[in-house]
Amino acid sequence: MRLSPVSVLVAAAVVSCVAALDSRTCHRTWKGREHLHPNVYKLPPPTDDEMDEMRSLPRHLDWCERGMCTPSWNQHIPIYCGSCFAHGALASVNDRIKILHHELGWKRPDVMIGRQSFLNCAPGHGLSLGCKGGEPADVYEFMKVYGLPDETCLHYNATDYTKYITASNPNGTCPPEGFCIDCMKTPDSPETPVCFPVSSMVRYRAKKYWRLAGEHAMMKELQHGPITCGMACTNEFVFNYTAGIFRDTTNFTELDHDVEIVGYGEDEHGVKYWRARNSWGTYWGESGFFKIVRGENNLVIESDCHVMVPDVSDDKFVWDKVHPAYGGSIYGLRPYDQNQIAHIGYPLENSSDISWNNTQHYSHELLHKPKRPMPMKLGSTPTPSNAWIQLVMVALVAGAVSIVAGVVGTSFRRALYERIG
Repeated sequence: MRLSPVSVLVAAAVVSCVAALDSRTCHRTWKGREHLHPNVYKLPPPTDDEMDEMRSLPRHLDWCERGMCTPSWNQHIPIYCGSCFAHGALASVNDRIKILHHELGWKRPDVMIGRQSFLNCAPGHGLSLGCKGGEPADVYEFMKVYGLPDETCLHYNATDYTKYITASNPNGTCPPEGFCIDCMKTPDSPETPVCFPVSSMVRYRAKKYWRLAGEHAMMKELQHGPITCGMACTNEFVFNYTAGIFRDTTNFTELDHDVEIVGYGEDEHGVKYWRARNSWGTYWGESGFFKIVRGENNLVIESDCHVMVPDVSDDKFVWDKVHPAYGGSIYGLRPYDQNQIAHIGYPLENSSDISWNNTQHYSHELLHKPKRPMPMKLGSTPTPSNAWIQLVMVALVAGAVSIVAGVVGTSFRRALYERIG
């Protein structure tokens, strides 16, 4: 079924209402994907074939129990930043890189992808709004086009591209040091430490990424590694969850957060659950993790998931024990073996080649047209007269919600800050 123009406007208005609730946990933009919002598109039940396949899969799977989980993060420090989409997306990437290294027989330290490098540089290229929200696909598209370094290039400080906005740089395009930086005394400045950009480093990329939804698709993909899923967050979940299997009873569907799903299972009473990692520190929940009922789309956690296949080909430049192509320096990677570089077949990219101060627009920025992989089940198309009434009512409701949310959200945050300050 094709969406009518009015239905598209209604979907956008629904998402606008959600956006008005600025006291929420995180920020999801739903840019170009309004038609997939859980309030608009309802998941169909699994087919008989899908049920049979789920029964054939392992009843219990946990990538952390297999030793394939990297350390956890906290998006809320040193200040609040609505970057759950980046944390959730990159947490599954970190773990999939660890799984890939293990499959390749590479005994390497854990890789933690640079969150701050993304928040500094991706918005200037049209991918996310930094601390004001985004989508997991923004993260994966940036990694596909540009790649991201690990966190040793830049520690997380919960800021974004807005610190670079000036009259001459209205897009907030990041300078080279916003991607990777070093600060120390140098031969040219022996008395005073200086900071300078590092232009050559290993960058981790996305081979491909896609969206999936539903218990069957999630379980099937989890056989290959963790995934990232959106969810709605009630106050009960945020402030009162401590341990065990969570089940929301309010039918809350305002998806506003992203988490990493690391596995699934059943408890001793046969209750099915997902095991997920949050980005609120290890002092929250079960050492930063939680369980939520599976197969019920509780808190719409089965409605909007993403998967990315990482590309670690840059690693081979520096990790070859016999013939490394590049070696490291204070200023970044430098050629070590020209013969090996020629054998590999392509040189390590230099980040200065990316037009940091004159944003190079790619097709995904200029020709963003949302794909609609699933038919929308919205019922019958409203008649023109009812459509206008519907649209006016949605607009009135959106305005009212915006006003109430602004007042309540501000009061709520002020009270909370006073409690924890």
